[in-house]
Amino acid sequence: MSKVAAQRRSVAKGKGSKATAARTISISPMEATANAIVTPVSKTPAERGKAKSSKSNARRTLFPASAPADSSAVLVSPQPKKGTIGGEDDDTEFAIMQRKRKSTITARPPAKRRLIFGKLVSIPEPLPNVRQVYKIVNKLTGSLGGNGYSGPIYGELTMGSMQKMIDLMMEHTHLNEHSRFIDVGSGIGKPNLHVSQYPGVEFSCGVEMEHTRWSLGMTCLKAILDEAQTQQQQNITADKSIRGGNCMFLHHNILEAKTFDPFTHVYMFSIGFPPPLWTRLSEMWNKSGRSASPAEPEGTQNCEYLICYHGPKAIIEDYEFDVELMAQMPTSMHGSKEGHMGYIYKRMTKSSAGKGKNSKDSGEKQKASSRRAIKCDPLFQHSFHLVQQGLNPLHEHVSQQLEETLGGGRRTRRSTKRVLTRASGYE
Repeated sequence: MSKVAAQRRSVAKGKGSKATAARTISISPMEATANAIVTPVSKTPAERGKAKSSKSNARRTLFPASAPADSSAVLVSPQPKKGTIGGEDDDTEFAIMQRKRKSTITARPPAKRRLIFGKLVSIPEPLPNVRQVYKIVNKLTGSLGGNGYSGPIYGELTMGSMQKMIDLMMEHTHLNEHSRFIDVGSGIGKPNLHVSQYPGVEFSCGVEMEHTRWSLGMTCLKAILDEAQTQQQQNITADKSIRGGNCMFLHHNILEAKTFDPFTHVYMFSIGFPPPLWTRLSEMWNKSGRSASPAEPEGTQNCEYLICYHGPKAIIEDYEFDVELMAQMPTSMHGSKEGHMGYIYKRMTKSSAGKGKNSKDSGEKQKASSRRAIKCDPLFQHSFHLVQQGLNPLHEHVSQQLEETLGGGRRTRRSTKRVLTRASGYE
């Protein structure tokens, strides 16, 4: 019995050792991984340096290899803290490259407005009377205004963009207090009101077909004339007071006119104008200003400058305006910030008489030209004569016209046109 028991014990012992060995082999990888995770591994300083180098190499692969080290376009990435990899105390290649890029970035000039994509622009400062006019208009129509829902398109420049265009016109087209300015499709009339205050043109006229926008323009004009009369009674200084008596709005189709006389500057926000309208406008332009005296200085001759938002290919090649390009400037729209290029053209037909005169003679001719009889299309005659009479007659006429048009109930299209035609002296 003892032998049998001893054999059984030895067999069981052998089986147990085999199972234990198999079990040890099957769990030894897991135990090794657990030990590697749980147990911290001590590294020498050389091994730690190698780990830092591998991390910096991995971080450096995030940037394109073709980017030059002195490029001004900096790739945005989280800035490492001091004492870490890539920080101030790090002397790796990545940290040196980052510091070199920062040192090559030049300081940007200060600007009052940053446009989309980070573009910096300088905004011109309009005069106080211009700001007062825009404040009155915004109070009556809202910050955007226009009521362009019933028209195919309506454009309204920001005050800063309009100021830049006016500065460009003053520089290249001699826009001054002797100029006569028309806006084709004037809407509520902001460009007309702007130039009536600065530089204070002799005659600013807006022509609008859509009745709602014309009514808003006339309402704004009446409010501005009211304020001008109030400031005149208070003896406010000329540089801060609103100028009145030189602006008028007409509810007409511009094609009712045969020429652009007596205007020296023809302005139009031309985005959306159909080709047939362009053809008619070209015919009107080429027929305008034929009787201008060659002795007149620049900026006072009829239809001398065209300002619009179509390039030379369309204006000169397609529609054959008798003009040449003088200057151009990008502008932005109010509300949407949509950008359009503004172009200034000058009439090609130009007499060589009067050249070489000194500035004194030129100034005397400007004063004389403002007193002489100027050729004027019948559509604009009544308004032109009205603004020459001064602030009070113009204020009375605008108030009466608004009362007849808006205060007597709803008028039909035919009766409204009859009233406006009679008021313009075209009947």
